[in-house]
Amino acid sequence: MAALRRLRVAGRERLTGEGRVTLTRTGGAAPGWGAYVLLYTTRQVDRRREAIIAAARPADTDPAWGLHEARPFGPQGGETRPLHAWATAVTPPKGKAESVAAYNERLALYLLTTGYSARLVPSPTSVNLPVALWEVEVDGAVDLPPVKDREHGFAGHHTVRIGRLISVTPKT
Repeated sequence: MAALRRLRVAGRERLTGEGRVTLTRTGGAAPGWGAYVLLYTTRQVDRRREAIIAAARPADTDPAWGLHEARPFGPQGGETRPLHAWATAVTPPKGKAESVAAYNERLALYLLTTGYSARLVPSPTSVNLPVALWEVEVDGAVDLPPVKDREHGFAGHHTVRIGRLISVTPKT
């Protein structure tokens, strides 16, 4: 987990936005790890696309979405450890051959893939809100390297911002 402390962090930053939001229940990095509700959304900043990945305890989400309910064969209770700790447990470092920057990119890509996949392949453990207001406290950000022959990183994203979900409210 020490590598994640070296993320580009300029103090905790609160972001708010409006747009499409996908929430998914995930977790269970290892025995004893509980569940998170992971928010995935995007925003445009200076012609660059940022992914926002934020976590909350399942019990802290709207009961109408059903994400607070434990599922068979999945993590049960709500997890309270930081999202970075979960990503590190799921995606351990490859040793001394992997730089801190490369490891941070790999962790950010893991979290981005988890959120992005929940949007592409809906399941009973995910909720898509076409328009929602959201607020996130960002712990850090990772700039993604461009993919071959493109100016952007994975799935059109330039940056991944990782943090804690404060609120999400569907807009009608």
